[in-house]
Amino acid sequence: MGLVGGALLNGAESIGMRLLLPAQPATGAEKLQAIAGSGVTYPVLVMLGTLAIPFMCIGFLALAHLLGQRAPRTGRVAVALLLTGMFGFFGMHVMSLVQVPLSQSTDLVRAGALLDGVEAHPLLGLTFLAPFLVGTALGLLVLIVGLLLTKSVPRWVALTMLAFLVVDFGLRNAGPVDAHWLWIVACVGAARSILVTFARPSIVNGRTGQ
Repeated sequence: MGLVGGALLNGAESIGMRLLLPAQPATGAEKLQAIAGSGVTYPVLVMLGTLAIPFMCIGFLALAHLLGQRAPRTGRVAVALLLTGMFGFFGMHVMSLVQVPLSQSTDLVRAGALLDGVEAHPLLGLTFLAPFLVGTALGLLVLIVGLLLTKSVPRWVALTMLAFLVVDFGLRNAGPVDAHWLWIVACVGAARSILVTFARPSIVNGRTGQ
């Protein structure tokens, strides 16, 4: 299922980066050196995170549809913001993937300077970073508030999502435990709610037809 698959793949990237790779270096040259020294670890983790994006889109559509049964306008706003955020997230992953061939350059200092210049360019921030941060954060907030008010999912699911939003986006995931564990737990709970909700009409119709 998209919701759980996206959470697991996205979580694997974030948790793996934290556990298996050193802290984010300050300069482009140091980043490329760290990537080159990681072997296949960095490319695999970024690939998992990139593959997570279509699953996350499916999951967000499912949650928005669930919310939309009781609050259609809120569901539409949430999914529009979240899909905008996923566009930005995809662009950021493309940039992360580009760093893999750059890390194989014979002149890492020059390649690192090129990477620094690209990452500092405002066009990149406006095209990818801003849509990701604004779209995802606001979209999650609208979605969570809507889920809480309509009680479309169990309260603990929405509150766990809110805790993830605060820790990951508000506190920048600064604690010792990766915030994506919260998101994985919340998505498993939400997926169960979706399955129960959409299975209920079939059960009712089956009984009616007997």
